Amino acid sequence: MPVPRRIARLQQLILEVAAETVLRRMKDPRLGFVTLTRCKLAPDLSQATVFWSCLGTDAQRRTTSRALVDAVPFVQSVVAKALATRTTPTLAFRYDGTVVNAARLESIFETLRKERGEPPTDAPPEAPADGDADADDADTDEDDGAEDDANDVGDDAPDAAADAAGDGGDAGPEGDERS
Repeated sequence: MPVPRRIARLQQLILEVAAETVLRRMKDPRLGFVTLTRCKLAPDLSQATVFWSCLGTDAQRRTTSRALVDAVPFVQSVVAKALATRTTPTLAFRYDGTVVNAARLESIFETLRKERGEPPTDAPPEAPADGDADADDADTDEDDGAEDDANDVGDDAPDAAADAAGDGGDAGPEGDERS
């Protein structure tokens, strides 16, 4: 049995090679805007299912599905050349409805938000009211303090270095000449 790490590596390789083949080497006009989303490889390396999705109507999806089914022998031969295995898994393309389901769920959530009177998730956060000046003052105070702290650290560093050297005095950059 192959180790899971090897299966994951082979799944990724099959997905990359199949995607490159479908997107760049195939000239089938039936292919719409198709995206290969993931690959599932059987533990015995005999079957590889490549999942895909596309934008468009159901008719365009069916047309793309037929084009991919017709392209299986070509894609499988390209994948076989790229894999370093004794046998090549049999390829199958399967539609991945995850994107469509996610969009459907998002529309349901958006409808629920509107019914509850909640703001849409795409809306920018509301600005504070005109009478609420405390939020602006808090931001400027924090910035000024950060700059002062940064300047204090820079001023203390040469003095601490001079003290550690045993000078006991203020030896600045002008007093530290090297010949």
